[in-house]
Amino acid sequence: MKKPDFTRELLILALLLVPMVYLAVVFKDLPAVLSNNVNAAGSPEMGTKNDFLLLMIFLFFTNGLIYFLFRYIPRADETQLRPSAIEMEHKEYYRIRFLIHSYQAVFTCIIIFLVSQGKPFIMERWAFIGVGLLIVGIGAYLRKVKPNNYVGVRTPWTLQSAEVWRETHQMASNLWISAGAVIIIAGFFLSLITGVFIIFFVAIVLAALPYIYSFRLYNKDKG
Repeated sequence: MKKPDFTRELLILALLLVPMVYLAVVFKDLPAVLSNNVNAAGSPEMGTKNDFLLLMIFLFFTNGLIYFLFRYIPRADETQLRPSAIEMEHKEYYRIRFLIHSYQAVFTCIIIFLVSQGKPFIMERWAFIGVGLLIVGIGAYLRKVKPNNYVGVRTPWTLQSAEVWRETHQMASNLWISAGAVIIIAGFFLSLITGVFIIFFVAIVLAALPYIYSFRLYNKDKG
């Protein structure tokens, strides 16, 4: 297996940390009570900067979870692949990870900026919309992913059958897009705490169902 490119990994880790560093710089200047927040019904409400900190920690750990899932999830054996194919897959894998973390870093920094400037907006709604759009984007990408060792639903069964790979990714794409849409809609109605629990539940479903589906599909094809 190719050794990891530590320079590239440090760049992604920097994207992971940038929002929290930005928050640390401006946090002391935030008012104890954030009167600019409004709830999902559109009514003004008072929130503390500790509530805002909780929201930012949630986004940070969501980004961190995505990093570790993509970085350390098991990969298939590369010994039978051509060096050129391995290099191409490494580049595509890194590009996807970089785009995901860039999106989340920019999105989180925008939320911090709006709060620091006293701009009125619904923090919970925009947090869930951001996460939902990311999930929808990943779902749309899954539909066109070809068999490889780095990106996609890489179970033992999808990697052994091109047909199982194709059908599993069609299913996973529909699932992720639907889940992302549900999270976006939920952001208009749910509180932060309720939304966090829903997102964690959705994350489990998004990981488990394609895995189970690929297993059942492979064994069905085998009779």
